[in-house]
Amino acid sequence: MPFIRLVYRPGEEADCLRRREVLRRTLEGQGVKVQTVSCRDVIFAHYERRGRLEQLFQLEATAGPELGENIAGHAARELTTRLMQAVESLGSGGGCHDGVVFLTDVAFLYPYLHLGPILDDCTNCIQPPMALAVFYPGEVSLENRLMFLGVRQTSYYRTRDLV
Repeated sequence: MPFIRLVYRPGEEADCLRRREVLRRTLEGQGVKVQTVSCRDVIFAHYERRGRLEQLFQLEATAGPELGENIAGHAARELTTRLMQAVESLGSGGGCHDGVVFLTDVAFLYPYLHLGPILDDCTNCIQPPMALAVFYPGEVSLENRLMFLGVRQTSYYRTRDLV
């Protein structure tokens, strides 16, 4: 699978950003196209487009788990759409889809989304020579498990983890 999870400690976000830009420039200097998909506003994009963001914040204080499921469903569709648009953009020159999609700001998905189902949705669309690089704020626990933001155990068998 062409999914690479680049793991960094959550406290090293600024350093990761600098290194990510160096990696981008290096890849582009070698003729590899790069598209970036940020998760920064994925959670609330659906509600913002519909002018319902303020209403959502009011509901959040009183709603039950159904609201979280609703938010997660819309966010998953939003992120999958953005990833597919990035894939299409890499193939816009004709021929096969070639290049790298950087998935950034994944900490903004917490606590609503897990990446596993999103990556499953992209499995057939992101194939070599294309790759997906997930910049992942995680830490390895004492039990040698990768923890997302140090709080949620994660496992996705289709990624190659570089810690």
